[in-house]
Amino acid sequence: MQSLAEILSSDSGSLVLGLAALVAMAAPFVDRYFIRRRRLAFRVLYNSKIGLSPIDLHDGENGSAQADPQLERTARLLSRMSVVVIRIRNTGGFDIAPDDFEIPLSFTFGSRIVWDARVSDATDDGLRRHVREGLEFFTRDTPQPVESAKLSRVRALLPKRLAGVPAPEAPEWHGVRLARLSLKRKEKFKLVIVLRESGDDDGEISKEIEHHARLAAGRIKDDRKQRRFGWPVITTAVGVLLTGALLATLLVSWSRPSGETALCATGKLSVEGSSAFVPIIGGIAAEYHGQCDGAAITTRATGSVTGVRALAPLDAAGKDGLAVLSDGRSGEAGPELAAKAVAVIVYSLVVNRAAGVDRLTTQQVKDIFSGRVRNWDQLRPGPSVPIGIVGRGQESGTRKTFEQKVLGGAEDRLTSDSCRKPERDPAAATTRCERGTTAEVLTEIAAVPGAIGYADVPAAKAAAARDQQVGVVQLDGHYPDVTTIDAGYRFWTVEYLYTKGVPANESVLKAFLDYLASATARAELQDAGYTPCVAKDGLLDPLCTRPDI
Repeated sequence: MQSLAEILSSDSGSLVLGLAALVAMAAPFVDRYFIRRRRLAFRVLYNSKIGLSPIDLHDGENGSAQADPQLERTARLLSRMSVVVIRIRNTGGFDIAPDDFEIPLSFTFGSRIVWDARVSDATDDGLRRHVREGLEFFTRDTPQPVESAKLSRVRALLPKRLAGVPAPEAPEWHGVRLARLSLKRKEKFKLVIVLRESGDDDGEISKEIEHHARLAAGRIKDDRKQRRFGWPVITTAVGVLLTGALLATLLVSWSRPSGETALCATGKLSVEGSSAFVPIIGGIAAEYHGQCDGAAITTRATGSVTGVRALAPLDAAGKDGLAVLSDGRSGEAGPELAAKAVAVIVYSLVVNRAAGVDRLTTQQVKDIFSGRVRNWDQLRPGPSVPIGIVGRGQESGTRKTFEQKVLGGAEDRLTSDSCRKPERDPAAATTRCERGTTAEVLTEIAAVPGAIGYADVPAAKAAAARDQQVGVVQLDGHYPDVTTIDAGYRFWTVEYLYTKGVPANESVLKAFLDYLASATARAELQDAGYTPCVAKDGLLDPLCTRPDI
């Protein structure tokens, strides 16, 4: 890293880095406007069955009341039919002519048979007529223009089917083809296709859709299957990163006086307490150790309450060897303990996605944690999913904040050790278990369908990004974020670092406390998703001085 910094700080290194960033960011534009200039995109907007199940047409508890026979025949016919809506648009910077297609654009639908197709929502009537005139239907490889192979099956055959008259044999069209298609820049239209599942069984309607096409000097992409990180995105990101690295190097060299370093001290320090905040403090401690190798700082997640209790009995000889993190002000702290506001910490309700919810009200949360609501189907339409609560132990500052800010009282009793069933109290209506750390809570929520718990927002978001079974929940219509606090989001507090009195000037504790207010530490906090209490000007953020914290 030091060698790289020296290269970047040199004139030649900055020039090379700038050229590399320019080439990386220019590559996608060269591809778009010179190599693959023409671009056609399509997106399947709708792909679902139509009609009613004949079972739904019965009335009465025992199904004795029968529907009209003709209506029942209608339902049986339509239950095997589906509709597909595909939006097609020119997303490039150039017009597309029929001769630009090496293979015309076509769509097939697996085992489903095409009954009819229409063009809708075209940019103008001229485009609609043009697409309609070139629309062809085919069995496998035999195209038929619309006008000569009219697919008026729904109009011509449906009345006969409803009347019980056998319908004449008709070709089973396999797909639709857009022959002679031309689109000007930004032109678009929708293709609506009516399909019927082959065979007469009552199985599930298939969803298969395939496209076939090749565009000379261009590309055709399915918007839904587009790779999130294709090479244009990657090269652009690399260019942005290179540019950012260059700018950051220049800004650091301009803003930091030569030889500015952290105030170093020699000795040992242990930082304990909040499992939510210990990981980020561990990262900051590692940065400090990188500048001051004579300082040995260790971190340990013990819980806010447990940490403060361990700090109180220390004598004068050991008081500067321990600092404790607490989520919010600790009720265990006596007058001999000093608190330093470090950062704003925002929490979120977290659920297993099988719960089927992404927002809750405070009253609903109270009902869940009190046991009045025991199944997710009591809060939303859908399948029955029992609610399982994954909480924190009595030593947790996160739990204390949750009880104070959301529940307005204590959590219910512990009924489970496994989080799967209430083995501690088999008669209990609700399964509630406890875990010692934020990471353990999130692991259980991901593993137990219908589980709910709470965690700090950075940890919750990281778990949601890592595991699709974890979801972050809005509370009272507010997304969990520091920006929604003033709008009424209530589940947050301030993280404090407690010490036993004022540390000695030459101690590692005093040096580390000063380092927490440095630009480097503030940047670490912000990158991790927390708002530092000490601003750049040295003043406290207003959220860290509110009387309700």
